[in-house]
Amino acid sequence: VVFLGSMGCCSSAQVEKDPEEDDRLTASEPKQFGPAPDRGCTDLWCLAVLLAAWLAWFVVTIMGVTDGNLERLYQPRDYQGAYCNLETNWNGGPNLLGYTKQSFTMNVSAVTDVIVKQMMCSTAASQVLTQTVSGNSPLLGNLDQQDYLCSCCLIPCDKCSGSLQVGGDLANVADIASVITAKLTELRGKVSPDNLFSPSGANGEVFSEMWSEANLYFNEVCLTSCSADFASVNGSATPREYIYDMVPDSDLKLAFDTIKSYSGSRADVTAIQTVISDSFKFEALPLSVCPYSAKRCVPMPGVEFQELTSNYCTFSMTADVVNTLGSAFSATFESLGMNALGNSMMDTVGTWIGDFQSSLDAFVLVLLVSFLIGFIYMVALRFLVGVCVWISVCLFFVILVLGGAMSFISSSRCSGVGIFETGQQLVVGAATTVSVAAQNAIDQTIPASEVLSGVRDSNYTGVQRYTQMGWLCADWGAATNADPSYNSTNYPDSNLVKNYCRNPFKDADRHKARTIWCFTQDTEVRWQECSPIGVIKPICEHGYDIQSEELRVVLEIVAYILWVLALIYCIAVCCLTDRIRLAIAVNKVASVFVVHTPRILVLPVVQSLLAGIWTLVWGISAAFLLSQVPSGYVPSGAYLTYAEAYGSATVPGACTDKWPTGSVWKDEENCPLVNGTAACWKCSPPRYSFDWRFWVSFFNFLWNSALNIAVGQCIIAGAVCVWFFTPNGEKGTRPAIRSSLYNVFRFHMGSLAFGAFIIAVVQLVRYMLKYYEKQAKAQKNRVLVMILRALQCLVWCFEKCLKFLNKNAYIQIALMGTNFCTSARKAFFLIMRNALRFGTVAILGSMIHMIGILAMTAGTVVMGYFILSGLHPNMAPAVPILIYVMLGYIVAKLFTSIFELAVDTTLQCFLCCEELNIAEIGDEGFVPSSLAPWLDQSQAPEKASAQKVQEDEAALNKQ
Repeated sequence: VVFLGSMGCCSSAQVEKDPEEDDRLTASEPKQFGPAPDRGCTDLWCLAVLLAAWLAWFVVTIMGVTDGNLERLYQPRDYQGAYCNLETNWNGGPNLLGYTKQSFTMNVSAVTDVIVKQMMCSTAASQVLTQTVSGNSPLLGNLDQQDYLCSCCLIPCDKCSGSLQVGGDLANVADIASVITAKLTELRGKVSPDNLFSPSGANGEVFSEMWSEANLYFNEVCLTSCSADFASVNGSATPREYIYDMVPDSDLKLAFDTIKSYSGSRADVTAIQTVISDSFKFEALPLSVCPYSAKRCVPMPGVEFQELTSNYCTFSMTADVVNTLGSAFSATFESLGMNALGNSMMDTVGTWIGDFQSSLDAFVLVLLVSFLIGFIYMVALRFLVGVCVWISVCLFFVILVLGGAMSFISSSRCSGVGIFETGQQLVVGAATTVSVAAQNAIDQTIPASEVLSGVRDSNYTGVQRYTQMGWLCADWGAATNADPSYNSTNYPDSNLVKNYCRNPFKDADRHKARTIWCFTQDTEVRWQECSPIGVIKPICEHGYDIQSEELRVVLEIVAYILWVLALIYCIAVCCLTDRIRLAIAVNKVASVFVVHTPRILVLPVVQSLLAGIWTLVWGISAAFLLSQVPSGYVPSGAYLTYAEAYGSATVPGACTDKWPTGSVWKDEENCPLVNGTAACWKCSPPRYSFDWRFWVSFFNFLWNSALNIAVGQCIIAGAVCVWFFTPNGEKGTRPAIRSSLYNVFRFHMGSLAFGAFIIAVVQLVRYMLKYYEKQAKAQKNRVLVMILRALQCLVWCFEKCLKFLNKNAYIQIALMGTNFCTSARKAFFLIMRNALRFGTVAILGSMIHMIGILAMTAGTVVMGYFILSGLHPNMAPAVPILIYVMLGYIVAKLFTSIFELAVDTTLQCFLCCEELNIAEIGDEGFVPSSLAPWLDQSQAPEKASAQKVQEDEAALNKQ
């Protein structure tokens, strides 16, 4: 029996056979070709490593489940980063168990900021703070007065660029009492809430235009219900009371507290005190509803909330407020969850789901039809692959040429001139130049001068006979000419010879042409300007369409490059014609395999299911690991400024100097003093972080995912090998898939695990480089970011090369039964020896795959539309058609992925036959008819095998 396992370049080094065994073949012992049957288990040690990796994954998963909390990844968070509905929060945060909804309350400090500044920076307030009034001394000392005046921008200082615009000045305490009280009455919900958002209300347009910065005016808090608002305050629960107090780090706090704590008898000061004590008093939600200080639990009047999804609340304005807001209403939803759009989207999604459910019968039929289209394509590919390939080859050449032409035309296009008109001028100029040059070469005449000279080019004596747009000139003075008066008699100095372009005119003429021209022989075109022979680009007196000269030069260079590439491509195609024909034949054979072995299509489906299940299981385990953010991940201290905590474009902040980055929040209730200054800015941790346990788990994910792909590739390759070496009359009848499954799972799981391990290591390196890139970006290190990105690109390219080599190594494993290293080495040298063939097959394969995906997807969509129209004529087709597009693409990828590997395997089987001179043609032979012309039939297979083994042994002995 003759097996490929004992042959030449594709043989296993440890398998040796006596050439004389061939002489002992009898007529009753038929010759057999195909994958080596004498196999043994390969790379078993890698299975032990794989089991150890699974054990490590199991251990870290147990650690994650023990210490992690999945709720940290999806539960809503409040303004300080605490998780809703969690009892224990980071850094001793609040107990929010039972407070499940993330909603919004008024940020009193931000909302009242303009009102407070209008009051505190008014003339009335500045008088009591900085001036002596009626013999009463100012409330602030000299230094504090200067700080106050600067904080209010009442004097020029480095904090201000001009006076504050806070709604107008308040000249006396009576104005403060009336204006400030009216504004706060609206803000406290003591009047109809539509007044707050109406331009005619006491606050004017301040709150009707605040929605573009709505996040500034609201606190994210965890509540028991999305409907917690003033209705809750006025219900059975007892509301709390919050008396406004300025934040500790405010520049006006000293002045505000001075007035608030005044204990004297000055009427002007006590009047302002009364406004503060009465009008700056807000009702807050009870602790049973809002578990924060009263300051964080003040509802916003006129704003209601409803649950959007997964415990997240969104805004729902009252009817009165909606009528008041008008156009500003849409901006509200854009900045605050887009409630209206959200509801619309939810309704739309619901309609989509309903349409899909109603058309399930059509979906099932379209699914069956898409598989039928795939089979039809594979059958047709056997006959049409040559046409598809040559059309694709020619189309690519045309694309290069047209791309160069478009680039060249764009570089020469005059302002106001169409691109096709410019192209026509260029073609005419080039064609005329070539024609005249060829005629001069034939006649062996000296070319005429084409120099433009004289006034308005009147001394031109060249032989141009065509206009800029390609019209043939008429003879000067001819009776059929549009104006016979233009002749040599009337214009003796203009050299009006034959039909050559000239510019005849007299000095006394009122109007003269700009350059040379001629009358045309076309009745529709009376006359037109000409360009001298040799001038291909049009002359643009009014400038170019692309004004930048540098860009025009670049476009011209790009055009030349594309044309050179087109020439090289054309030469390469001519030189590689035989290899292209071979690639076409290989693709034909692969399509026949898919048609003969339709059950192979089940394999990618099973692989996808396994990949989905594994991804789901791993994702859940990884989520536990990701949720374990260490207690010291971000600093627990406070910072003086937002910039110090968050950072800037070039300097990392204390809270954001690592990735995943934390966030920054302002603790207005508890601001410790740092060097006498209130520090209110604090850090909150991210939802997730990475540690060594995650990387162990992630490597397992990469390894097992790569192993799943490797197993599928080797199974398909083995099935193709069995089918390829089956006699032509029996192709499609032998159990190719079953034999391949047995070989893979019985002998070669270790080798496949080894190959997958290498891919997983390279992928892990690439992902870790991405992780360090994120770290460098958080550290604002742009140089390191660029270096890491470049390294990622190199590793990605290396990974692609490895995947290509591994795929061919798996084919060698299926064919020869050798271990991974041996198979990879053989695959590498096989590729090197046949680089042009592999390259040609790969390039043409990509074209065929793209055509196949487009054809099968388009066929599925078209048939789906007719099926849907027949079964559900009144249904809107948009959503089902979109689903059919995705379905067609998935089915097309299923067919083409198998077809791609079948092509690669067929090529290797062919190369083995070629290098070993194995060729049995006809029904009794195994070589597919499409490949027969390329195989040498000069030797009998038995002698070729023996000769090849002897040559290999001689080569080994010499080494």
